[in-house]
Amino acid sequence: VKKLWVEEKFVTPPPEVTERIQRESQLLSSIYSVFTEEWLGEGKFLIPCEGEIYPNFGQRRIFNNKPRSQHSGIDISAPTGTTVLASNSGRVVLAANLYYCGNAVIIDHGMGVFSIYCHFSQLKTKRGVMISKGDAIGEIGATGRVTGPHLHWSIKIRGSRVDPLSLVSLNLDE
Repeated sequence: VKKLWVEEKFVTPPPEVTERIQRESQLLSSIYSVFTEEWLGEGKFLIPCEGEIYPNFGQRRIFNNKPRSQHSGIDISAPTGTTVLASNSGRVVLAANLYYCGNAVIIDHGMGVFSIYCHFSQLKTKRGVMISKGDAIGEIGATGRVTGPHLHWSIKIRGSRVDPLSLVSLNLDE
């Protein structure tokens, strides 16, 4: 369990952003419902940036003394402006600002595998781009619900949250 302190608007959102949050939730559900039948990735997944890795996948979060959902990825702490790379090849299906995630990128690697990157200070890609493993997709920042500059990196496989560090050692081309 981890206790964190963030701006109150990210714990109890004001009424004027309720519609935005619902719209973004529907958008994300729509993105994750798409199943690309071909594998777009190549080999092992890379850790997307240098920095201090916090293997906090599944950690229970308490924001401003209010329990919230489990952490869906890992955090990598690094200075603002540090380059973040695509952890594997695929199609960029989202490059936008989201209320909780801040500036975010989602890559569809095919076969129901998506990588998610959040809290960028700056996006370096656009939706629809076919991206290669190791291409720059953004820069570390502190946008959305954060306590400081870092990358939130997560993986979804067919709708299930998966610890991204578990993919780093797997060669998915074999």
